[in-house]
Amino acid sequence: MNYVAHDCRNSRRSERSKYYCNNRWIDRDLTGATTLIPTWKYCRECCEKLGIDFEKQKPSDYMSEEEIQKRKINLDKGRKSKTFDLSRAMPLNFASLTPYPSQTT
Repeated sequence: MNYVAHDCRNSRRSERSKYYCNNRWIDRDLTGATTLIPTWKYCRECCEKLGIDFEKQKPSDYMSEEEIQKRKINLDKGRKSKTFDLSRAMPLNFASLTPYPSQTT
């Protein structure tokens, strides 16, 4: 399980937030964050104020349908690229390998 620093979803002043939150915490990485700090999750204090269960939050809760479809496509592409076709692998003949000079007598 990977962990990453999270900023509260209310960390940026916007129309959706009635107040500004400056909380940052370490939590499980559910999105595979590499460079940017995720801001999709509310902190515990904001969850209490908004009546949201902190543990049940997931990235797709705050994504549009278009973003969800793009993410599914990218996940499928990643799965396809990681599969290895054994039928295309070159067989290895250990008898034809030559040893290092130090291994010869």
